Amino acid sequence: MEFSFVKGGTAACWILEREAYTGVAKIAKKVCGDTQLVTGVCPEIRLNPAGCAAPVIIGTLAHSPLLQQLEQAGKADFSAIRGKWETFSFQLVSKPFAGVEQALVIAGSDKRGTIYGLFHLSELLHVSPWVRFGDAVPQKQTKVTFTEKDNFISKEPSVKYRGFFINDEWPAFGNWTFAHFGGFTAEMYDMIFETLLRLKGNYLWPAMWTSSFTLDGPGEENARLADEYGVVMCNSHHEPCLRHSEEWDKVRGENSPYGNEWNYYTNREGLLRYWHDGLQRSGKYENVITIGMRGERDSSMLGPDATLKQNIDLLKDIITEQRRLITETVTPVSGEMPQMLALYKEVEAYFYGDKSTPGLKDWDGLDGVTLMLCEDNFGNMRTLPTEALRGHRGGWGMYYHFDYHGGPVSYEWVNSSYLPKVWDQMTEAYEFGIRDIWVVNVGDLKFQEYPLSFFMDLAYDYEKWGSKNLNAPEEYLQSWVQREFRALPPRQKTLLADVMRGYTKLSHNRKPEALRPDTYHPVHYAEAERVLRQAEGIKEKLEFLKQNVPQELLPEFWELVYYPAMGNLNVLELNLYAGWNHFAAEVGATIANDYAEAMKACLARDRALTETFHHLLGGKWNGMGLSEHIGFTHWNDEDCRYPVQMSVEPAGKPRLVGYVAGEGTCTSGGDWTGKPLLMRQFLEAGINTGSFVLLNASAAPVAFTVDCDVPGVTFSKTVGVVSKREEIQVTVNKTLLPKDSSFTVRYTGGNLRFVLCADYAVLPQCPPKTFLEAGGLISIEAEHFAACRPGNGGAFTVLPAYGKTLSGVKALPCTASFTPKTAPCLDYAVRTTGAGVWTALFYSAPANPPESGQNLSFGLQVNHEETQTVTLLPEGYDAGNPACAPWCEMVLDQIRVTPCRVSLQDGINTLRVFALDPGFTLEKIVLVRSTDRLLSSYLGPQETYFCE
Repeated sequence: MEFSFVKGGTAACWILEREAYTGVAKIAKKVCGDTQLVTGVCPEIRLNPAGCAAPVIIGTLAHSPLLQQLEQAGKADFSAIRGKWETFSFQLVSKPFAGVEQALVIAGSDKRGTIYGLFHLSELLHVSPWVRFGDAVPQKQTKVTFTEKDNFISKEPSVKYRGFFINDEWPAFGNWTFAHFGGFTAEMYDMIFETLLRLKGNYLWPAMWTSSFTLDGPGEENARLADEYGVVMCNSHHEPCLRHSEEWDKVRGENSPYGNEWNYYTNREGLLRYWHDGLQRSGKYENVITIGMRGERDSSMLGPDATLKQNIDLLKDIITEQRRLITETVTPVSGEMPQMLALYKEVEAYFYGDKSTPGLKDWDGLDGVTLMLCEDNFGNMRTLPTEALRGHRGGWGMYYHFDYHGGPVSYEWVNSSYLPKVWDQMTEAYEFGIRDIWVVNVGDLKFQEYPLSFFMDLAYDYEKWGSKNLNAPEEYLQSWVQREFRALPPRQKTLLADVMRGYTKLSHNRKPEALRPDTYHPVHYAEAERVLRQAEGIKEKLEFLKQNVPQELLPEFWELVYYPAMGNLNVLELNLYAGWNHFAAEVGATIANDYAEAMKACLARDRALTETFHHLLGGKWNGMGLSEHIGFTHWNDEDCRYPVQMSVEPAGKPRLVGYVAGEGTCTSGGDWTGKPLLMRQFLEAGINTGSFVLLNASAAPVAFTVDCDVPGVTFSKTVGVVSKREEIQVTVNKTLLPKDSSFTVRYTGGNLRFVLCADYAVLPQCPPKTFLEAGGLISIEAEHFAACRPGNGGAFTVLPAYGKTLSGVKALPCTASFTPKTAPCLDYAVRTTGAGVWTALFYSAPANPPESGQNLSFGLQVNHEETQTVTLLPEGYDAGNPACAPWCEMVLDQIRVTPCRVSLQDGINTLRVFALDPGFTLEKIVLVRSTDRLLSSYLGPQETYFCE
């Protein structure tokens, strides 16, 4: 059977009965618009199929006489979706009614099921969910047909309520919506609701900084429209009983019936009246009702002198009264409505209590309430439900962040979320039983299209994208590129995927707001140079794509790819150039002035990017790029400033500054200040090439010569002139190289002496994956283990492309805890020269204890010594608290480094790492004989040589 949806300039007519939900009818018109966008033909919508030979019939079970007739006549079977949550059937039916040859029937189990069925049709037309909010343009088609192969019955969503939170909406979103819609109005929210539903979401926390959702529609128009569409509204963690934070300021006062104080002790009756009226007003709509109470403006309720018990007792009283009000006002009108308590910030402590004070977790007053946990605001799970708590009636929710306004540094500009990290943390949440509500803070929504798409699809179809699919982030990237830019040729899609993968990895490693000139060391391990090469490679691909993307796709390309990617990379380059500027200026090198000019160019590019974006499509998104994002000096943008540009006045006589590439110790080679520079690159096995750098500190170019009579040493240049910077490559034949050989770079003004430190003229015979010492240093990427041994009920698994450098290795299932005797383990083989005590640095992914009050640990055994338990968290560690320095350092650096002292024998040693607590993910191990051998850096030493 072939159904002609659009053929010969004619579209099949659509049937929507009088009984159809008005929200379904509105969405049907939007999908008709999608059809016209693709085919140029807009279907006609009718009330019945009379006169239509092949109609599209749209209905909701129990709200469609036509669907009932079809089923009673045996023409269609809807039992697979009946009684289920948000499911739909999409099927072709032969001769459904007299005079009708065939029909495409879209049937929903409920209102949202039907809406998702309609948007499934849009998906088949290759219309992106971002068609409206991201200006995605689908490919044109003149003919669209469906066959029985297109028949489809949807699954129930994996997470019951799935959505996002528009937050931190000034200056960007706020300026934009006032300029285009006159405020936070229903006209604006229509676009938001549509986008949410296209993403198969159903749940929204509305903007709340200077707006009140139920007042700004105007009036209740926002709430009425949300209910019509089937969007389940809720309020943030400090806005109980369907009333908004800003609304309190509008109604409070000395003569107000609600009183003037947001204080339950002093204004109990006024607040109860305020909540009662909010529930009575909005309880007729579909909501998840926030309960509980926090202080004004996202603060704690009681002062610092209040005891834990006083806070808990107060919250119990508040919740008891709120639930009574809900029963009295909402239940008679709307039946049982779900309720949610956000265990955010200090409320989490009230939930768990302590050894002497029972918390809310065992209190029956929360029976049936969904308990919403939060990660640490930087994407790392904090407390998760224990096995005993997972069966809580009411279930669990998770409040996640792609945007955050708070310490240690806010991030509110463009996307800086990395799919492998989002996948790892949200699958962990799901596996720990958090399956009732997922909501993510998307800030202004604009520029979060890519990670939000993944978040929503993961919540909707966990079976496809969840923990059983270790390659889900990469597979999703490929599918997203195909969905959004289907019209591009394969090579351009490959480049676009490279861009998305590359820039999000770099922005994950350090969010743009947290970048500093000294984040990446300008010299050590050449990390700034390596990062710049990555950034420039991505920029080249971006510019190629911008020049070659078809004109009609340029707006979407700018919004979803170019602006967030180029903006991130440009801020990164600004800080890299600033680091070189400061380094060069401190040694008097004139190239510092060139780096200052490069910084100015980055700043000009930053302004130009935002200006161009704001003029896109006639200013459609004007305002959305206004968030500050450079040089934060506090947690917010107060006193933020651009990196300092240093300038250098050149010396009046010839002067060169030399250093070994990757090392950073400098000298100009004078009689008094001169010192030998150690070229330790050759201490690493397999490395026969290194380099040194000459910087000019003079007004005129400086000539130099290289003097070397050491056999087996060659140079890329032995005579030359340094105008600004010259890097000379040195190649050695280790079999000919005498011990402690050296060479000299001579110029008028000084002599620079370089010492060639070398080892491994002949490589030793070692088992595969044995790392060889490089002059007191060994660096190991976690996935390069010599052996991976499963434990009792779990095994270490490589998470591809995870973390800051190569990948991560994590024990799965992620909920499992182990003892050293039952734990899975990783063996790392290292060969050292001579016995001694080393410092082992374990680089692990940011993580917090999944259980309140616990630590996070792993096991370590060196050779045949006794296994030791290594704890990752210091005393007093408090995830999410900006006053906790170890947590702040971890979330900004995107790594935790744990040092251990280990005794290694001469020859081959085995370091065995055991998984003990959930959440531990190993990324890298670095061993040093002396910590002086470890140079300061952001990424750590690059991986050293290992035997194949």
